[in-house]
Amino acid sequence: MRRVRILFYWLFFNKNNINFFELLKFLIKPKVDVIAKKFIKKIDSSDEYNKVTFLNLNRELYWPKKFSVSGIFQVTAETFDSNDWHYYQYDKTQVEKGEILLDIGTAEGLFPLVVLDKCSHIYMVEPSQYFYNSLNKSFEQNKEKTTIFNLAVGNKKDKVFFNEDSLDGQISNDSKASRSIDVETVDSLIGDNKITYLKADIEGFEYEMLQGAKETISKNKPKIAITTYHKQNNPDEIIALIKSFVPEYNYFIKGIHGEEPKPVMIHFWI
Repeated sequence: MRRVRILFYWLFFNKNNINFFELLKFLIKPKVDVIAKKFIKKIDSSDEYNKVTFLNLNRELYWPKKFSVSGIFQVTAETFDSNDWHYYQYDKTQVEKGEILLDIGTAEGLFPLVVLDKCSHIYMVEPSQYFYNSLNKSFEQNKEKTTIFNLAVGNKKDKVFFNEDSLDGQISNDSKASRSIDVETVDSLIGDNKITYLKADIEGFEYEMLQGAKETISKNKPKIAITTYHKQNNPDEIIALIKSFVPEYNYFIKGIHGEEPKPVMIHFWI
């Protein structure tokens, strides 16, 4: 049904830089677990984690057993399959040697794990305690070039309730079902440190994050790969905000979301 909706959106709403052949490839592609298994060597289970070994990666990913292995397949396809509309490294937003990555909404950390050797440093921001613990295990041998923050980011310093039970992780109003976490701005978190690449997928709070990243983006002019398909996202507002910081940014929208005809990603570069 999702693929039918996307075909309908492509025909009658927005093509979002998807040509006919890319659409056709999407409509007939295998299910996500089939794609992911092309890149996964094995998954070993222990008490707390599933340890994932990949065919072309010399380090393992630790996935909390709290969450279904179907999530492993999803992020593997998004990270390794260059035809996936959620793929971060579009032609103009490739991670290059010496990159300083700020990964907001790191989750399990597969993207930074894949690009680790290219980066001189990686900052990771992840509010989930489950993923924060697994990130520390996945990057245990690389502490000198990684910094992991267990908090959320927004447009002001704050405290919010965060629902730990969801794989996606959501801000919640229910204190009984959540724990209180700190919210910082990107500008206060990064300060005078340099970044050259900003990747963000934070479940609809991308705009608020960007509002708190004005100085960081204006000063560093990083490549940006940001998701725009969540219900709260307005892609036009995100484009306008980023270009108000740095008018010379080029941008490229990509993909069609299954729930409404929004782009999946927007890529920015100078």
